[in-house]
Order: sequence, then structure tokens, then C-alpha cells
Amino acid sequence: MNGFNDTGLRGMIANLALPVGLTLALNGFVFAVGWAGEPARNQRLPMLPPDWAIGTIWVVLLALMGLARWVYLRRSGDSGARSWAPMALAAFCLAFPFYTGGLLMGPAAFWGTVATVALTLATIFLLNARDRRSPWLFVPTACWGGYVTCVMLRFM
Repeated sequence: MNGFNDTGLRGMIANLALPVGLTLALNGFVFAVGWAGEPARNQRLPMLPPDWAIGTIWVVLLALMGLARWVYLRRSGDSGARSWAPMALAAFCLAFPFYTGGLLMGPAAFWGTVATVALTLATIFLLNARDRRSPWLFVPTACWGGYVTCVMLRFM
């Protein structure tokens, strides 16, 4: 784990590679088992982009989470438990297809999205105590989660 705590280029690559690699692997799994196919498409909510675009959005959001951890390390020097909050949030986000039964829209998806927004805001406040820049990298996740929550409230 020492590479993850490196504040140089090696650390940046490690902190980006973990969430991006896991996201790409999970997206491959989701498409391979058909979770992103017909059952999910039949429940498609209006105003949400196609599956491939949502997958791309999550790759970017999780890359920002990894980058936020690296920025936090560089600026605060804190490599303790607080520095792992971005990766904990990433793990929660990556679990979404499993606790929603394969991306099916329902109560688990709604409350999972609400929990994602709440955890994102908690991570922003947690990191903001020691660094003012890294929390800004979570704003796109909060905005995306807020948007999806509004769409779900309107169309579910």
C-alpha cells in the first residue's frame, strides 16, 4: 500500500489506477452478465443518458475520487484513515449494481443514490477539515447524484 501513499507521480498513478481499473472491470462484468441489457433498458428513466454514457460518467467520477485522495495526501500530509475516505466512497459506488440487483430501478436504487449523495457530502466535509482543494473533486459526484435523485423522484 506504500505506493498509494506516495505523493509523487507513482502515487497519483496508483490512486487513479485502482478506482478506474475496478470501474472498467465492473462495467465489463455488468455488460457481460446482461445487467445493463434489456431488464435495465426496460426500466430506463427518461432524462438519463444511455448505459454506455452512464458507465463513462462513472469512470470519470471514480477517477476524480482517486485523484482527490492523491491531492489530499499531497496537501495535508495525512495518510491516515481520513485519507481513505475517497476510496471508501468509491467502494460504495462500485457496489451499486450488486445491491440494486443488477441496475434495476427500484427502492434499492433510489435509496442507494440518496446514500451516495449523503456519503459524498460527508466526504467533502471530512476532507475539508485538513485540505481545501481535494473536496472540490467530489462536486461532480454530488451533482450527478443529485440529478439522478431528482429524475428518480419525478419518474419512479
